[in-house]
Amino acid sequence: MFIFKKKYFFLLLLFISTDSIAQLTFTRNDSIIMINMNGDTLKNPFAGGFNSVQFSDIDLNIDGFKDLFVFEKADGRITPFINEGIPNKESYIHAPQYIQNFPDLYGWVLLRDYNCDGKMDIFTYVSGGVAVYKNTSTTSLSFELQTKSIKSKYTNLINLYVSSADIPAIDDIDGDGDLDILTFGLFYPNRIEYHKNLSKETYGNCDSLTYELRNNCWGYFSESNSSNSVTLFDTCSFNIGSPERTGKENKHAGSTLLTLDVDGNNSKDLVLGDVSFNNMTLLYNGDNSINLDSSSIIAQDSLFPSNNLSTNPVDINVFPAGFYLDVNNDNKKDLIVTTNCSGGCENNNNVWYYKNNNTTINPDFDLQTTSFLQDGMIEVGEASHPVFFDYNADGLMDIVIGNYGDFKPGTNPTNYKTSLWLYKNIGTNNTPAYQLIDSDYVNISSMNLDIGASQPTLRLIPTFGDIDNDGDEDMIIGDFKGVLHYFENTAGAGNTANFTLNTPQYAGIDIGNYASPQLIDLNKDLLLDLVIGKSNGYISYYQNTGTLTTPSFTLITDSLGYVRTKRFNDFNGYSTPFVFDDNGSYKLMAGSYGGGIYLYDNIDGNLSGTFSIIDSIYLNIWEGSHSFVNLADITNDGNLDLLVGNFTGGVAFYKGSISNTTPKHINQTSPIQIYPNPTSNIININMGNNQLSNASIDVINVLGKIIYNKEVLKQEVTLNLNHYPNGVYFIRFSNHIGSTIYKIVKN
Repeated sequence: MFIFKKKYFFLLLLFISTDSIAQLTFTRNDSIIMINMNGDTLKNPFAGGFNSVQFSDIDLNIDGFKDLFVFEKADGRITPFINEGIPNKESYIHAPQYIQNFPDLYGWVLLRDYNCDGKMDIFTYVSGGVAVYKNTSTTSLSFELQTKSIKSKYTNLINLYVSSADIPAIDDIDGDGDLDILTFGLFYPNRIEYHKNLSKETYGNCDSLTYELRNNCWGYFSESNSSNSVTLFDTCSFNIGSPERTGKENKHAGSTLLTLDVDGNNSKDLVLGDVSFNNMTLLYNGDNSINLDSSSIIAQDSLFPSNNLSTNPVDINVFPAGFYLDVNNDNKKDLIVTTNCSGGCENNNNVWYYKNNNTTINPDFDLQTTSFLQDGMIEVGEASHPVFFDYNADGLMDIVIGNYGDFKPGTNPTNYKTSLWLYKNIGTNNTPAYQLIDSDYVNISSMNLDIGASQPTLRLIPTFGDIDNDGDEDMIIGDFKGVLHYFENTAGAGNTANFTLNTPQYAGIDIGNYASPQLIDLNKDLLLDLVIGKSNGYISYYQNTGTLTTPSFTLITDSLGYVRTKRFNDFNGYSTPFVFDDNGSYKLMAGSYGGGIYLYDNIDGNLSGTFSIIDSIYLNIWEGSHSFVNLADITNDGNLDLLVGNFTGGVAFYKGSISNTTPKHINQTSPIQIYPNPTSNIININMGNNQLSNASIDVINVLGKIIYNKEVLKQEVTLNLNHYPNGVYFIRFSNHIGSTIYKIVKN
């Protein structure tokens, strides 16, 4: 899966006046009470869900307590938690305000203190290697890039290779006080390379990143090509010969490494997770002299950590990864095990927390929970599609959440339980509160809606509306195959909804893949139409050409408003549209594959034209990839509130309000040069001091439509406007930091 940027940029509304105007705005709000089915209040309901996460500790708020940094491999999302500092207790508060302090990160992330200043630095994947960001915090959290790619010397300096699929061990392997690195190598991919940090030896301190390849076969073992077992006492005849890839080795498929001392002999033992297996293997290091040359793995335990005293062995489907840190404030490191698999594997109840009842260098692990932190948040597995709906007709908006699926091997041919989760509003008109009352609403997981395969379907997105004019709201569901399913509400006006499947694969509608429907009277003729988002990022419009009691949907366009939520470097667009009334006029908000939220206006009376884009990254909101949006006024203050779903099965809530100030253009990129301007045809663009990471140029016309897009790979770009009519255009330069818009004139 493509890794998405976590930081977006609030673009200037191109066509507003300079006068103060009212605009819809949203503020993240975690105060809504959410209760699980057992009646327990969720501690961090809107933390966003976990799929394949990695754990490190770090002092986020500079208060002396180690907080939690959680990195989502699936899409690069960061989830920080503040440690409440209660002795012998795991108690954390979701703290999304710290996300902005971190750089964009990819693949894997481990926070380690490389320079011994007591502050956790960032080690992370970058293009087959390792980048390091130094923690420069004083009164607030900050980082600066220390090296774009760690080099390691043998005969010459080369990139220290770590695969994006792996997690390396970054630890003081030789006991000299600086951080060494163990990784499955590029040269001998079934053996572990030991890269020794020479900072202490060279400079007498630990504040450098000076590495040398000291062993091509650390521990003298090799991993099997077909399983996660290892061969001990390998002769390693190639060891520290020429570190060139021989081409004869089998390709390394993926492994996770964790070092810790499990037996108190002062040497680092190794815990190995493998891409195709559910367990972790503990490899005992027989060395007790802290001598690299004699380090040797002498035994293995495939039931880790059950045989390390007494507890449950790891059993996570698939590709487990371990993290060693003090979770409960008792000054002893505990064990967290998750999956390093980012798709088609466990995506719920997959964070195992083992409490350490002994010491850090001789641990006694005791399994406490398989859903650490997950049990305190909304977590529906893979992908969440939250929709407001008053299911019991009491005047309070409830929430129905569709998912792609909760991965449960052997559940059915898909291995997913795909369902609707119903949260009932048990609050008041002004103060909503929600309780989960059904995790398989309508019992939809047992219905074979995928008729061709005769099995349940995947990726449910519901929409509600009274399409048969009987006074209650019916339900239409889109799925991953691009078709719709019609559930009739037979309850009658004022009664709790009673949905029965009326027509699978409804009305012959098939938009290709990933149907995201909304029932909305788009042309304002008093009949509910269908607006359907698609995997390619476009939106289909089916007009209701029937009657109030007998709907009939006719395709009008496959590119409504010429809206598209696919960025130039995205594989898909996955538009999830929501049309809403903003003071008498329609606007369209849409989630996307990349996670940015798109906003359009100029809709009324323009259904065959081009909608005007207000923003493609609205209010800098980014809650992870595969964003999904839905709006309703649930606090009865006249302002719409916002739910945002994401790829990792979580939900974020944003409180709506009206701002009476003109939105400001926050310029985070450096100036670029555009010349000549005005121009007759050719314009030249110099990128100045801007970084070209994920950089692009858009040409936008006065209607807000992107008429040209180009990825930027070099400092100078030339555009030919010969094919465009004379007039005003806008050039938008974007990179991984943000965006800036410039006006040009062609005459």
